[in-house]
Amino acid sequence: MVVQIQCECGYVARGESDDRIVGLIQDHMRLDHPDLARTVGPEDIRGWIEVVG
Repeated sequence: MVVQIQCECGYVARGESDDRIVGLIQDHMRLDHPDLARTVGPEDIRGWIEVVG
């Protein structure tokens, strides 16, 4: 199963596990959206995951 999250800025994190995607998005937010990174937790991010394959 392939899952992904697409950020509003266009960045796409894609992989085969929810944990991997959450980590990728957390890293992305720390670098590109630091204000958001301080307010969004892992459970919020899990709600953004979509299955793509």
